[in-house]
Amino acid sequence: MDEPADLSSSCTLSELVDVDVSAISHERLKDLTGEVLNTVLDKDSVLGDLPNNVTLGEVDLQIAIEHGRAITVQKNGAKVADLKKSIERKMTLHLKRAGERSTISWRRIWKTYWLSCNGKKIKCNYDSISKYMENNSKLMFVKRFREKNIHDQ
Repeated sequence: MDEPADLSSSCTLSELVDVDVSAISHERLKDLTGEVLNTVLDKDSVLGDLPNNVTLGEVDLQIAIEHGRAITVQKNGAKVADLKKSIERKMTLHLKRAGERSTISWRRIWKTYWLSCNGKKIKCNYDSISKYMENNSKLMFVKRFREKNIHDQ
């Protein structure tokens, strides 16, 4: 069977419902699916900022950011201290939206835990974030253990 001639280069989702997909080549079906996805994403308030030909990972990241499960740091030359302030703001906002009345002692958190990225402890607040992180890096809190002084032995 040949491809239907009525499919133009841009079609809508409602036009695709009536199309026999077994009569369309694989490449054409990929193109049509991409066009429809781009149209749907452009109209979405959360995902509208994403570029065309977006990957699933980019969509997941954007949704995670919207739901407060991820944060973006866009400041060039940002320091670890900026990242910590961003985490504090995001968590405080999250707790406020969840209706929590208790507050977090961030001073105690930073004394008790290190931030860790890819297994490296982030110890200096004045280091650049780019020294530790890349795109899609995952941060973790790691318990600080008391380090014994070498001279005390």
